[in-house]
Amino acid sequence: MTPAEAIHTTLQQIALKEWQELQVSGQDHLTRHGVQIKDSVVPYDPWPRVIHGADWDGLCAGISQRHRAINCFVADVYSRQLILQDGVIAREEIEGSPLWQSDLQGLFSPDHCWCLINGLDLIGGRQQGWRVLEDNLRRVGGHGYAVGIREASWTAGLAKNAAHQPRPVLQGLQQLRAALHQLCPYQDDPLIVLLTPSTVSTEISEHRFLAAAMGIALARPEDLHCDQNQVFLLQHGQKLPVDVIYRRNEDRIGMEPDGSSAWLGVPGLKRVAAAGNVQIANLPGAGIGSDKALYRHVGAMIRYYLGEEALIEQVPTFSCREPKELEHVLHQLKQMVVKPVDGAGGFDMLHGPTASAAECDAMAASLQAHPERFIAQPAQVLHTLPTLIGEQLQHCAVDLRPVSLLGDTPQVLPGVLTRVAPPGSSIVNLNRGGSLKDTWILDDAA
Repeated sequence: MTPAEAIHTTLQQIALKEWQELQVSGQDHLTRHGVQIKDSVVPYDPWPRVIHGADWDGLCAGISQRHRAINCFVADVYSRQLILQDGVIAREEIEGSPLWQSDLQGLFSPDHCWCLINGLDLIGGRQQGWRVLEDNLRRVGGHGYAVGIREASWTAGLAKNAAHQPRPVLQGLQQLRAALHQLCPYQDDPLIVLLTPSTVSTEISEHRFLAAAMGIALARPEDLHCDQNQVFLLQHGQKLPVDVIYRRNEDRIGMEPDGSSAWLGVPGLKRVAAAGNVQIANLPGAGIGSDKALYRHVGAMIRYYLGEEALIEQVPTFSCREPKELEHVLHQLKQMVVKPVDGAGGFDMLHGPTASAAECDAMAASLQAHPERFIAQPAQVLHTLPTLIGEQLQHCAVDLRPVSLLGDTPQVLPGVLTRVAPPGSSIVNLNRGGSLKDTWILDDAA
């Protein structure tokens, strides 16, 4: 029996009352440490997800492969556009995307790192095979919560007292800091800033935790000032030159003096970045690589840029801007999940199997009026895990949110987030009633 199989056997022998105590203990830890989403403590479920170490290592190879190809794609379309010239992807698909920023073309060299960080949403598992639902390149989050959930699990006693210890997760934050440092290799001790939208951001608790754990500054847009082609951090009466910005806010907020949109809410930032005097992860404009309508081309990107076949299967994706694909989606709407191409957080989407007739009619009207704004994927049967709901354990749908890094050596952070849907739902987002589980990666040689 492998350690992962042994852990599953142990989990099944734990009494319901003990699960309830573990949940209360873990939730108390999250409350004391202010681990929140919006104004509520992140909901914690004590039953962990267990992944075989060998399975995880194989999965990481596919995650890194996908990340490398997407970064090559973003760098290419904002520079030489070879993939468009060679007809692999149609130019109108790029230029028609709401995430395309034409004014950035030619701003950086063809080998520039646009996408240091990628957060994937994966479904499936060892029995079903892993599949990619989507990539997240704009405001990549979740890794701070993954560490917080592990600490809650440890405090509750479950992880600490397990017969086989899961791989540790905290060092992943130092891996992230090192990757940010690599963006500015000429500085021995660069000033790295985590840029949060504001102190009332729905994810401010994760931002504060990440900044403290990595030993970097936390700043709002109004704390940064561009002067003489340099970005400065203005805090506590000091004016310090900034080398790297780890951004967690939207591409364009506020206005430049000339009336154009300011990058990340900081007037002058685009000019300083173009001069190479500050590095940003991920760059504004990188979101074109996570336009959902382009997912169907990722396999082609991997072949084009890397000369390889995709190591991870992807959920089929229909682009509603294509008339034949739109017709198929409309005929199969009850079997589809429909999402905005630039959507995030589970908002404005339709889960056909559980949607009402009125909701389906409203989405059909939106699809017919603005087909270019949507993609659709066949509704997937998600892997389920026992989850404590009230006074009973129920099987609830889960997905997996790993975070990968580029840099000198592509890597996947060891802190992995398992997100849980409410009972009867397949939508795992926290803002749609989901919760979080600890993810245990167990080595067979443990």
